[in-house]
Amino acid sequence: MGKKKALWGNKMLAHLYLNFAAGRCAQPLWRVHKLLKALRKGPRVRKAEREPFRWLKSRKLKRVEIKSREGLRLTGHLLTHPEAERIVLMFHGWRGSWGEDCAALAKGLYEEKSSVLLVNQRAHKRSGGAYIGFGVLERYDCLEWLKYLEENTCELPIYLLGVSMGAATVLMASGMDLPERVKGIIADCGFTSPYEMVCIFAEKYLKIKEKSMVEAVNDLCRKRAGYDFKEYSTLEAVKKCRVPVFFAHGTGDDFVPWEMTMRNYEACASDKKLFLAEGAAHTKSYLSDSGKYMNAAAGFFHWRGGSRAL
Repeated sequence: MGKKKALWGNKMLAHLYLNFAAGRCAQPLWRVHKLLKALRKGPRVRKAEREPFRWLKSRKLKRVEIKSREGLRLTGHLLTHPEAERIVLMFHGWRGSWGEDCAALAKGLYEEKSSVLLVNQRAHKRSGGAYIGFGVLERYDCLEWLKYLEENTCELPIYLLGVSMGAATVLMASGMDLPERVKGIIADCGFTSPYEMVCIFAEKYLKIKEKSMVEAVNDLCRKRAGYDFKEYSTLEAVKKCRVPVFFAHGTGDDFVPWEMTMRNYEACASDKKLFLAEGAAHTKSYLSDSGKYMNAAAGFFHWRGGSRAL
């Protein structure tokens, strides 16, 4: 009886953990709210984030919609610059949103004469899907969004930008055949692999240290969500990357270790630049010094002169 109880308990824990890590809405809302509040919103940055979000919401945004390769509805918001010199396709982070994670960067990019498409990743907001894919599934969504841009926008260069899990999305997509119009990638505080992040979640936030439990969750993920946490990684993808990559991370990040960006940077086979924001928290590299960040990115991609994007 004791063994049966333990087995049943482990199964229940695996279900709860999978929902916590990747489920769309089965996890207790109070738990997620408490976690995200601690990770994303310090009192000093709330004010700095509100103004760009208000600015973004005040702009004329076009709601757009596409289908994933499995037929899921994916939604986004397109901000068109009247004198656009490029288009930036932006992906938010784990349990984040296009406004929460991307508003400040979107405003900065718009000021650099960029049109911006901010998408809702699968299993977030108005986009469909029951499970988050940690970039493994979303890399294919990235390709579908690129098809949309190729078919519905003029022949401007396209750049990919991702924050946190969004960075994993664009970095994993970098290992695939990207359209010729894609001229660069900005990967801000991205992780190295879904499996490593799931292990961090387990130990740090759920106090689960046994790797056997993480393996049980991975088995369940294969059955329920249709993918494996070990199936793909940013480290594998960037070895095949052929476009320039701007890597950014805050050294004060206590959610995704900044050393993960170092490993991604070292593994990347293409032209690359590393931007470390001293002491910046998770997703706060740009907010810590927006001028320095944008100058570094614009200089690397030659947005203010030069020929890289031509």
